[in-house]
Amino acid sequence: MFYKSYQHIEKLGTSETEGILKGEVHLSYKIDGSNGCIYLKDNGELGFGSRKRELSITEDNMGFMASFVTDKSLYSRFEEILKKNPNFIIYGEWLVPVTIKRYGKDAWRKFYVFDVFNNEDGTYLPFNTYKEMLDEYGLLYIPEIVVLNDPSEEDIKEYLDKTGEFLITEGLGEGIVIKNYDYKNKYGRRTWAKILTEDFKKNKKELRERNHVAKNEGDIELLIVNYYLTPEHVLKEKYKIEEKYGGWSSKNIFELLNRVYDEFLKDNFELILKKYKDPTINFKLLRQYSNDFVKEIIGV
Repeated sequence: MFYKSYQHIEKLGTSETEGILKGEVHLSYKIDGSNGCIYLKDNGELGFGSRKRELSITEDNMGFMASFVTDKSLYSRFEEILKKNPNFIIYGEWLVPVTIKRYGKDAWRKFYVFDVFNNEDGTYLPFNTYKEMLDEYGLLYIPEIVVLNDPSEEDIKEYLDKTGEFLITEGLGEGIVIKNYDYKNKYGRRTWAKILTEDFKKNKKELRERNHVAKNEGDIELLIVNYYLTPEHVLKEKYKIEEKYGGWSSKNIFELLNRVYDEFLKDNFELILKKYKDPTINFKLLRQYSNDFVKEIIGV
């Protein structure tokens, strides 16, 4: 088996998705992470890919492949599925910080399957088929919201309010993915559609504006904190301190600042060097931005 990039999900209402709402339509949550795939290589080992390329340990994507290499149980479960079904490619979302930072602290750095492609006949497995397979092995996937028959666009938009019910701690999620397993567009391509929430559009616009300001001012340290540090990282370390001392006290703030900064750098340093092409970093300023972010999250 070989690497195959995942299809682009088109906006509902474009020529690429014309007619997709005719028939049985499946709605699922769209989560905001990094696209990944797993497949069985000809040598019997698992292969890993991002949206656009095949991965290796030295050319990974935000720790996606490394997470499987270090977690033998996770690796072996996917390996067993794919050895039974060598024509399958399993696609999913590797949940790492991109735009939305409001996912639960236990949701991060996990792989949520959203499609299984059968390379033998060129079709995607229906949700209930791959759900049953993944449930057997205790693997994670993005659930369906509802199945509708011949819905209108307005019918689908009514379900946008439900996007905050999966993994999100507050507000809404990224949006909805719309699948019709019997559909090919007028160009003969099998494709899915999407609708994004206003929450996500607003968050993306705000992040783009902050990054634009940081880039114009040459502020690489602010870019790094904006991209990699999340409220969940802060709260995770705060919970550890609360467990250690049996509660929270304002005198613990300096310990929290140090823990967040240290863990943030340890988890992301290699990714930062790769993403920003071995940048020159003012670590004093980086710590300052990290501290400011922590204080903002806990209301100090």
